[in-house]
Amino acid sequence: MTSEPTEMLQRREIPFRARLSGLFDDNAPRTLAVRIFNTALAALIIFNVLAVVLESVGWLNSRYATTFVTIERVATAIFALEYVLRVWTAVDYRSGKFRNPVWGRLHYMRGFFPLIDLVAVLPALLGFFGAVDLRVLRLLRLLRMIKLTRHSHVFSLLWAVLREEARAIAAIIFVLFLTLTISAALMYMIEGDVQPAVFSSIPAAMWWAIETVTTVGYGDMVPMTTLGRILGGIVSIVGIGTLALFSGLITAGYLNQLRLRRAPLHEDDEFICPHCGGALRPRGKGRPAA
Repeated sequence: MTSEPTEMLQRREIPFRARLSGLFDDNAPRTLAVRIFNTALAALIIFNVLAVVLESVGWLNSRYATTFVTIERVATAIFALEYVLRVWTAVDYRSGKFRNPVWGRLHYMRGFFPLIDLVAVLPALLGFFGAVDLRVLRLLRLLRMIKLTRHSHVFSLLWAVLREEARAIAAIIFVLFLTLTISAALMYMIEGDVQPAVFSSIPAAMWWAIETVTTVGYGDMVPMTTLGRILGGIVSIVGIGTLALFSGLITAGYLNQLRLRRAPLHEDDEFICPHCGGALRPRGKGRPAA
């Protein structure tokens, strides 16, 4: 009697839940099955979001109402099954953070993406019980697009940049908020008597400050006095500088993350320093290159 291959025997010894967790675990190897599953799930999300958008068109909704309802029910059933399976298999994830059958799963359910997965199912349940109107329901269903960011390398890079540069970004946001507040207060003092209906308060003047700092300039609030126009020019220049600083910070952080992720993984290869850009050698392979 011919014995079965060793790999097949080992595969049979692995519980079904542990094998299934490979489809949902972000740290699991990207096998062909995982890539097919992620592609199919992304296609379903895009198709469902497209159906939600087209459903808002009056004549399409009246003609294909049954089709839209069927699409929503099928998508909700699949998303609900996906959510249940993710929670069920969380105890077998490679990170080991959710090994406890009860508390581990509860800890997993509090994560960002599990909450997004829950939001993907929640609108249908709320609509079934009539808890929200159609507009709110459609908005919640559009949040399913966030599920597409789960396995995106671009979004993972952006999240890494935001984490690494959190303090610098917070400092820039504070400077921006300070600029908005001071400029709005000054403009209210200058233009409040000349245009009491337009610059009626500091919060009202803040809308002008936001328009000016972001260089949008809708023209619904325009200073009439010479001093007000001078202040408006100064605020515009400060806004351009602040936004340029913010975009430069994000760009530098993004390039830094790209360098780190593209660093060679082989022992004999040279590494690139993310700070100075110089060539570095692994420990024990000679002195770092100049």
